[in-house]
Amino acid sequence: MLQALDRQLFYLVNGLAGRSELVDALARLVVNDYLVPTAIVLLLVWLWFSGRDGGERRRHTATVVNAVAAQFVANVVLKLVNLTYFRPRPFDAVPGVNLIFYRPWDSSCPSNPVTFAFAVGVSIYLGARKPGILALCLGAAWGLSRVYSGVHYPLDVLAGAALGGSVAYWLSRRSGTMASIRERVLSALRRGLVA
Repeated sequence: MLQALDRQLFYLVNGLAGRSELVDALARLVVNDYLVPTAIVLLLVWLWFSGRDGGERRRHTATVVNAVAAQFVANVVLKLVNLTYFRPRPFDAVPGVNLIFYRPWDSSCPSNPVTFAFAVGVSIYLGARKPGILALCLGAAWGLSRVYSGVHYPLDVLAGAALGGSVAYWLSRRSGTMASIRERVLSALRRGLVA
């Protein structure tokens, strides 16, 4: 039942592709592997150097460390999931896909790009709300464009968001080990006048 709903939602979103050259061009811009990751990285760089006072700067640098750790751990978990579960891409599994992007070869679920975007986005949101909302919006647009372009099912995007977001939350708020590592990393960077 869930897969049938997933497929119906896929056809609903992907069925819009090819109807407007302008919308397709915008989707191609967002779906690629450069625009959203570059914007998110620039947001992290801005956070690293921003803050009205010492406390806010320390919170922002801790947020960046959390984001880097979260995307790393989330991608390790994702790779382990992909070793045990492979879901074919929509363009390989269902007829009538409007493919307007290149053909990725790896497992469709969970979505790699969305896992990355939500690991970083949730980490940022937990440390700095407004930039975090921007990062999460970028991640959501990236995920939607992946479905629109025919390379992911909606469930793949939701699974990536859940994986990235839950790892980010756990590392940022629940992990004592991460808190200890974060403080050691930041202390070393402060001694080197980098943070």
